[in-house]
Amino acid sequence: MKFLRNVLLWAAGIVIVLAVAGLGSAQFTRNQTGEIPAALDNINPLVKTETVYMSTNVEPFKHFKGGGGEDEYTYVVTTVNADGKTRKLEFNAQWRLKANKYLAITTKGQNVERWTAAAASAVPTKVKAMLD
Repeated sequence: MKFLRNVLLWAAGIVIVLAVAGLGSAQFTRNQTGEIPAALDNINPLVKTETVYMSTNVEPFKHFKGGGGEDEYTYVVTTVNADGKTRKLEFNAQWRLKANKYLAITTKGQNVERWTAAAASAVPTKVKAMLD
């Protein structure tokens, strides 16, 4: 009986440690750019997928040649979700973004899953006011 109680206490302790680590990781990676925060958020089950928006009136953070010799651009941008919360994100594009447009970016924390052009009418009014 004592053995079973100890096993249950250890199991509960491990669950608590993992939950705290997951919550702490989500807070630590917020607004951190790079591969490590994106990878941590990608595997963290406590981080939810959401859509954020950005204005394309930004300059690339970095321009480089890809493995096949093609142009690659890295952007570090401030995005806004539908609730008006901002988040700093980093993502790559194979071309320079056109100015005066909006992007809808699907993210899981700092991990950018995909991004697409968004019509101005599709961007929530509150978000558009914060981006302009």
